[in-house]
Amino acid sequence: MDSARNQSMKMQRFKAIVTYRGTAFDGWQKQLRTSTVQDSIEKVLKEIFGTQTRISASGRTDAGVHGIGQVIAFDAMTRLSPAVLQKAMNAKLGQDIKIKRVVCVRASFHPRYAAASKTYRYLIADFPSPFLVESAWYIPHQLDMKKMRVAARTLVGKHDFSAFCSAGSSAKNFVRDIYSITLRRERFTFDPALKVLAIEITGSGFLYRMARSIVGTLVNVGLGKIEPNDVAAILASRNRARAGSTAPPWALYLKHVSYRAKSEGKQ
Repeated sequence: MDSARNQSMKMQRFKAIVTYRGTAFDGWQKQLRTSTVQDSIEKVLKEIFGTQTRISASGRTDAGVHGIGQVIAFDAMTRLSPAVLQKAMNAKLGQDIKIKRVVCVRASFHPRYAAASKTYRYLIADFPSPFLVESAWYIPHQLDMKKMRVAARTLVGKHDFSAFCSAGSSAKNFVRDIYSITLRRERFTFDPALKVLAIEITGSGFLYRMARSIVGTLVNVGLGKIEPNDVAAILASRNRARAGSTAPPWALYLKHVSYRAKSEGKQ
């Protein structure tokens, strides 16, 4: 009977979409004596499959950064369907991490190397609402969105983004392609009277703290500390000291990672 059960099991690669509250963890990557998103998920998978199961992700997020659409992949010898596996994971995960979707993908799929683009979302509030604590960056000054949009257009395209990369990066190539940067006012769902500024940045990939550095620079433009025309010179300088400060992590969200259909080979 055990033989028949084993024969019905097969090795599968799963892709999962993960959402999590980053302020509850010390970042994404597994570390000793700290609570991380990766470690929490791997512990749950070990409980489900009875063996150590490593996961790979589309990228790491720093401590405090949230995930709306983080993508992971892992291999498992199982008969569980993706839907059943999703329910099992969510039943065991804490309230700060949940799995939005699970699908089977081809064995060669890697969530980082197969990614076509990533979108980061950043929220800025002009009122210190208790509902936005650890969710948005409160700035008690009016921002000039017109100037910020002019500056943002300078950053769109393929450039060397050394000036927007924090120290400690292991990158050898600092060229990235930013496809779009959008700024828009949105009403906050819990309080329709409250509006937040949402900045979304989509690109081929991001350097260490690059998204937060871009936001910090755009905010300085909005505050009048940097002129929009100066952003081109900052970019060309490749000097991090010339760009704006790094925006706080708790208002940044990894919103979406897109893939070409052929890279996933969904079953």
